[in-house]
Amino acid sequence: PAATPIGAINYEADGQSKGAATLFVSPNNNWAMSSTGVYLDNDDDNDEYIEYSNSSLLSMPNSELYKSARIAATSLKYYGLCLYDGNYTVKLHFAEIMITDEKNFSSLGRRLFDVYIQ
Repeated sequence: PAATPIGAINYEADGQSKGAATLFVSPNNNWAMSSTGVYLDNDDDNDEYIEYSNSSLLSMPNSELYKSARIAATSLKYYGLCLYDGNYTVKLHFAEIMITDEKNFSSLGRRLFDVYIQ
């Protein structure tokens, strides 16, 4: 979907699969995404960078926002564009939607990442 309306807010979808190293700017120029890195797990150059296989039962409000996930091998950055000078309240929401029953790295349910806000 292009966007998900919830209340008075219209959440734009991040559905551009693109590739290993890419820059994407949203159609209305409000936000952008850049990612780098390739997956060294196989010899397939057609790796997908959006995961749609959410089989988890999501019981939180507005669960439609958590139906897919962007994945990146090395670096993933989102940018808010054209923000006016001033103070902002930033709320970060995280959901692990790709949990498996296997006893390997993909099932550990913990991730390490940095958040930079400037």
